[in-house]
Amino acid sequence: MTEVKKFILDNRLGKVFEDKTFRDYTTIKVGGRIRLVYMPNSIDNFLRFYEYFRTREFPLFIIGFGSNVLASDRDFPGVVVSFRDLDVLYFRIGNRVKAYPGCPVVRLAYDLARAGYGVGEFLAGIPATVGGAVYMNAGANGGEIKDILVRARLLGSAGVKTYENAELDFSYRKSRLQSEGLICLEADFEFEPEAEPGSALKRIAELKKNRRKTQPIEKLCAGCTFHNPPGMYAWQLIDRIGFRGYQVNKAQVSPKHANFLINNGGATSDDMMKLIGLIKEKVKERFNVDLECEWVLVNF
Repeated sequence: MTEVKKFILDNRLGKVFEDKTFRDYTTIKVGGRIRLVYMPNSIDNFLRFYEYFRTREFPLFIIGFGSNVLASDRDFPGVVVSFRDLDVLYFRIGNRVKAYPGCPVVRLAYDLARAGYGVGEFLAGIPATVGGAVYMNAGANGGEIKDILVRARLLGSAGVKTYENAELDFSYRKSRLQSEGLICLEADFEFEPEAEPGSALKRIAELKKNRRKTQPIEKLCAGCTFHNPPGMYAWQLIDRIGFRGYQVNKAQVSPKHANFLINNGGATSDDMMKLIGLIKEKVKERFNVDLECEWVLVNF
């Protein structure tokens, strides 16, 4: 890994950090040591790194805001890439936006609302970067990434290719990026003029107020833990098996919202996985429903 670090620094491809942990890069603050963290300063420089690194046997993991990630407590032997230090995060021409993977979608929501554009207000409730949001088809309050995405430029085993929205196989928290292991390099979005001046910012304020009231955003968590089964809500199933507030050591089902698992300080990945396993087991026994974890599980 010393050679990898040297390649990045010698070629001025961005910043490199050693001896970091997933606790430093995830909102739930759980996970083991990371051998090397690379923060590219441009997409072109990341591609130079990727061509160099792809032939090596070390694993590579792309992390966004870290809000939907649970990492094992074991050491991660490869490189974690974060795009949050890119020189350019997005640019806008009218109602069209070209955004890069490290751009926080909350920033897009506010900036576009201030500029007088709507339909992106739901982004203000998603603690994610553009890359992770496209990967997960992230959504909140009735909106999803697929509703505003025009196209995305993605990196895969065959190189870089631009995909139109219809080619990305979007569904509930799913996309072609997941099934084919594609990496988002940029995304084009289209917003709409507000129906009346200030309405988008007002809508964002309402959504923010409701989110604080209904979700444990003041706690260490990784967003909703389980996908909603068709025609059901995961939180209701967890409630009905009596698990609201249930704990495994420092891991707990949030008393505020039963589909959020929280870290009460010092929770391990084993604690979280045991709690996830118990919930899935009890829901299956009671309702014959297989809950699917929404989080990205790393290094298990």
